[in-house]
Amino acid sequence: MIITNKTKIVYLGYNHMLKHKRGVENVIDFQSRASLSICNYYIHWDDETKAYRYQNLICIGIEKNIFWFLRLNIILHIIKRRDGEIFIHSHNPLMSIMSFYRSNLFTIHDALYYLASATKHKLNKVFYLLEKFLYLRINYVHFISNYSKKMSLIDGNKNCSIIPNTSHLEAFATDNIPESNRTKTLAKVTKIFIVRSIEERALINLIIDVADKLKTEKIEFFIAGKGPLLVFYRDKIKELGLENIALLGYVNDDCLIQYYQDCDLVLVSAAYGEGFGLPIIEGYLYNKPVIASNVCAIPEVIISSDFLFDNTVDSVISKIYFARDQKEVKYRNYYDELFSNAAVISKMNKLYKTLC
Repeated sequence: MIITNKTKIVYLGYNHMLKHKRGVENVIDFQSRASLSICNYYIHWDDETKAYRYQNLICIGIEKNIFWFLRLNIILHIIKRRDGEIFIHSHNPLMSIMSFYRSNLFTIHDALYYLASATKHKLNKVFYLLEKFLYLRINYVHFISNYSKKMSLIDGNKNCSIIPNTSHLEAFATDNIPESNRTKTLAKVTKIFIVRSIEERALINLIIDVADKLKTEKIEFFIAGKGPLLVFYRDKIKELGLENIALLGYVNDDCLIQYYQDCDLVLVSAAYGEGFGLPIIEGYLYNKPVIASNVCAIPEVIISSDFLFDNTVDSVISKIYFARDQKEVKYRNYYDELFSNAAVISKMNKLYKTLC
């Protein structure tokens, strides 16, 4: 097929666009902006089957029960009958597998079998078969990093492209953070900001150990995010009597932006399952140095290997001191060149134009 400005793209995802903005939904939002059509569709799971509008997307939530795949195919059939030729761009493996229509394009963030193996899932062999079957149901694959491609089970002959993510916070970011403010803050307390899902792979325990060792220093840690281990780590911080680290839980975009603006550096810790690293580029968006674990796709995204740490307390502390002293690096320029909204949308637009 040839995509024209009349071709509607149907995105297949997971969550309500108005309730989730920092995951797959954020990526789909920008991909839709790159399409040739002024209006597209987004189908996802929800508590009930209903439709709503978000930006240039007609969003359709499907109640997730045993009949969801029937509703999915009925909706796809109705869209195709109404709009003629459609182009299916999926992020949801199950929807692509269960759809009567092949997915023209599939975006992979973290491969199914890789994640199942990393978490030692008891059904990891099932995920292996699912991922292998998935590639038989799609025509073209988009990876968000070389690492996500490397960890996949994709056939070497399969057509694919690598296009990174971008951040929806760019619309609210100023071009430059005044150096005088950063220097003034640095003279008082070094504020380290972390945005992670509070789960095992985020290594929050490592950050707590670092904070414990630095409790007599003028260094504070602020961790934004929610997850299954939030209460557990809050109790641990309280038990240790640490006052230099805070688990903030979920924070909205306004608060998130404020923390990025006020911090002195951004830290991203990970054990596995990091197919990209959105907080890294958001740190650069706000012209802040970023230190991160030397694992997964992070070395691809980081501005220099000098800012990578091993997942040990001493290594993290060493990189904190190193990054704090880097005052001449133009982190925002690095973001603008490789990860800006315009750069990513342009690459995705070219991909849509060339796919047949």
